[in-house]
Amino acid sequence: MIALKVEKIGDQVVLILTEEALEVLNAEVGGVLHLEPAQDGSVLVAATQEVWLEDPHARGRAFLKRYTRALERL
Repeated sequence: MIALKVEKIGDQVVLILTEEALEVLNAEVGGVLHLEPAQDGSVLVAATQEVWLEDPHARGRAFLKRYTRALERL
């Protein structure tokens, strides 16, 4: 079992991942890890991971793609 520490930094609540947790989740610093509940609803499972380290502009393009309609109305 891997224990994660929950902390509040500013207005956000964050999970502090150990090196072991990073390895098990196959996560990287700077990436976005999408979690979803397991079928029984008791735990979260890693669904997908987005890594922005290779392309510094990818996050901006993803944001624009997601919110294009809302931005056009402004």
